[in-house]
Amino acid sequence: MYHYALVTGSAGAIGSAIVKAFRSNGYKVCGLDITDESKKSSDHFIKVDLYEMVNDKGVRETLVHKVRSWLGNHKLNVLVNNAAYQYVSHDHPMPVEELIRSYSINVIAPYLLITELAEVMNKGSASVINIGSVHSRLTKPGFIGYSTTKAALAALTRGLALDYQDLLRINCIEPASIETPMLLDGFKSCPEKKASLEDFHPQRRIGTPAEIAAMAVALSSGEVRFLHGACIDMSGDISGRLHDPA
Repeated sequence: MYHYALVTGSAGAIGSAIVKAFRSNGYKVCGLDITDESKKSSDHFIKVDLYEMVNDKGVRETLVHKVRSWLGNHKLNVLVNNAAYQYVSHDHPMPVEELIRSYSINVIAPYLLITELAEVMNKGSASVINIGSVHSRLTKPGFIGYSTTKAALAALTRGLALDYQDLLRINCIEPASIETPMLLDGFKSCPEKKASLEDFHPQRRIGTPAEIAAMAVALSSGEVRFLHGACIDMSGDISGRLHDPA
């Protein structure tokens, strides 16, 4: 008997790794993304713009209907809110449209997906995993538009865990730097900067999408059901290091 998982942002490096990991563990997986690049890697795919989903009731109702149709008589066992939007700027005031987009995709979309799909989730054993960031607690200049949404996502995780009590398990994974194609592209002209970033981490490396995916699968197992409302640090302990150039 299959279990069913829904993964947002399924076309990205972390999202596609999560899809692959759940499929390898016997899940039927539906991917959601704004592009259809992950269409072939998941068992089912729904193309959707989460910003539109948040701001257009019709788009939201259509998405929920499509998910329900995919499930049929089955229950949803896992929901992974992985999709994210990152706006970086050192200039203030920043465009309010960028703040609204950031909060819509990074906070409100996960809230709506959890609450709109709660009825079709497997009560008592279903797992919701929000992919947060170390930026929820520690950030750097220019990232306020992103970091504040990840702090809000952490608060959402804790708050909904209280509200849904024993009906759903809701947790959050908070990674630091992850070796994605996007990150690697940024170091192509300056490979020494990547080496410097890796050396700064206690393990002398950065994380991989596969490691985030493995944690998501582990959190969804029935072996850690008491883990609820938790925000799990997957920063390789970079969050424990004080950077003091002096």
